[in-house]
Amino acid sequence: MSGLLDSAWLQRLERMQMTTRRLASGAHAGKRRSKQLGSSLEFADYRAYAPGDDLRQLDWNAYGRSGKLFVKRFLDEQELHISIYLDCSRSMGYGHPSKLHRSKQLAAALGYLSLCHLDYVSVYAFDQSIRGAMTRLQGKAKAAQLFTFLESIEPGGAGDLNAALRSGQAVSGKPGLSIILSDFLYENGYESGVAFVQAAKQEVTLVQVLAEEERNPAYQGELRLLDSETGSAKEIAFSPVMIEEYAKTLSAYQAQLSAYAFGRGIAYVSVEAEQSPEQIVFGIFRQAGLIR
Repeated sequence: MSGLLDSAWLQRLERMQMTTRRLASGAHAGKRRSKQLGSSLEFADYRAYAPGDDLRQLDWNAYGRSGKLFVKRFLDEQELHISIYLDCSRSMGYGHPSKLHRSKQLAAALGYLSLCHLDYVSVYAFDQSIRGAMTRLQGKAKAAQLFTFLESIEPGGAGDLNAALRSGQAVSGKPGLSIILSDFLYENGYESGVAFVQAAKQEVTLVQVLAEEERNPAYQGELRLLDSETGSAKEIAFSPVMIEEYAKTLSAYQAQLSAYAFGRGIAYVSVEAEQSPEQIVFGIFRQAGLIR
């Protein structure tokens, strides 16, 4: 069906579901429990009969026991709004496979399993602005449209998550789940953009995707490094001590990102671009409680 996903595990994805700490509260029939009471087959509780109630919902067994009329109430199953933010800045083209390619596969997997559960799915590609978007897809029949959009995304310019997500083009206005796929390596930080999305009644998950060369650089000697986004250059003398300091700095940055997320009630997941999509989705995402 798609060059991004192996067709052999699409059926397994169909059995998975996005999880949320909040119950869905949409307006159309879906496949997950809602805060609202409606007509699904999952029983909630009883209430006293009132004139005009649907007589088919009367519980005659309860009437036989108590002599009083009670109406059954059920939990309605309704859709959830899923927003996926995909960082397509130039630095995401780094790695083998690239961080962007792996992120597109993860977006495809999360989007597909959501469509299979009749959730609404919106995807936003951004660098320093929203480069492209496909919004309010619903139903498995829209999967091909989603995959085609994701496959078309290429690395763009310099990244600025704060500017992109605060632009007003990146929030649907509906409460739901928002997943941000990025390396989170921004000169201007990420805090205000993430906070803006969260303020729009979104349950946010940060997925940091890093390449092997970023986690464990295997450089030696004196090198001239170029920033892929700004073009600025820096002369670096690589030594075991320098590599050790780099590792400490990266670890401290990830700890800071994790602490920021924890402090705001946001989920944070770190993945390696070299890991297979199956390992990430069925392993890391499942363990983190992002899907079940």
